[in-house]
Amino acid sequence: MSIQAKILNLMLRKYIKNVQPPVEERSYIEARKMMNQEGYNEQNFSWGSKLLQNLIFNKSRSDIFVNEIYLNKIRTLHLLHKNFNDEKCILYFHGGGYVAGSPETHQNMLLSLAKLSSIQIFAIDYSLSPESIFPMAINDAVSSYHALLEKGFKSENIFFGGDSAGGNLALVSLLKLQELNQILPSKLFLLSPWTDLTGEGRSIRENSKSDPYLSYDNWLNTSLSMKKTVKEWYAPNQDYNNPLISPAFGNYTNFPKTLIQVSDIEILYSDSQVVASQIRKGGNEVDLSIYKNLPHVWQIFGFLPEAKQALREISKFLLN
Repeated sequence: MSIQAKILNLMLRKYIKNVQPPVEERSYIEARKMMNQEGYNEQNFSWGSKLLQNLIFNKSRSDIFVNEIYLNKIRTLHLLHKNFNDEKCILYFHGGGYVAGSPETHQNMLLSLAKLSSIQIFAIDYSLSPESIFPMAINDAVSSYHALLEKGFKSENIFFGGDSAGGNLALVSLLKLQELNQILPSKLFLLSPWTDLTGEGRSIRENSKSDPYLSYDNWLNTSLSMKKTVKEWYAPNQDYNNPLISPAFGNYTNFPKTLIQVSDIEILYSDSQVVASQIRKGGNEVDLSIYKNLPHVWQIFGFLPEAKQALREISKFLLN
């Protein structure tokens, strides 16, 4: 564990975890403010919170072109360079609990991945809740994949990726494509995917104290908070064991080659373990890569040596 990671964990705990509102007062608006989402800028954050935002969201300089395009009417950031392989692409789904985030909030990480892999990236601005509830995000993901096929990309040269809720979206959109009897992309990479939306995952109880920012120290509050996000905002009045909501309960056959990265101290640790087991149970190839003592989706913190290591691992996975 690097000294940078130790300092980051302390800052996340002090300036995010320890100052979050009680569960009953939580709103998706807080998540949008914390992710520095356009239209939700917060002027009253502490210096520590603002420092964290600057470290993550200030745009990095790059010679990679970032263009706004539309894939079947879905706003998308397209990361491209003249030296990139023009036959391959990544379709990426950002995290944010289905209520926050955008391609821009993950742009720095995606620039690093694009540079390492020399693969162009399409990051879609899928529908967020509560304005657009389940299954609107899945419809956007499936539609964007169809748009890439219409552009001439072959399925074997398309790779899906996503973090947290975006990891959920990557999984459930693939399950939906299978349900529609359509050919799948060849590879999938997931960063700390959120796969069990019931709020009953094992590591919620085991890791609520150790997780530096995604939880409350009291695991019951963590569980209630997750259930609130799902039941009130993302998927009201649904069966949360439905694999298109909680892919931890899915059946996986003829599934893409998969890489999952997760930290052993986060509340979504068991989400990765369970879905990896399910994918492997279906006879598919999956690599569960477990990192130690890192925050949820640490790959987004570009100053961490462990973030650079993780992105190199993803690049190697995509290129082999």
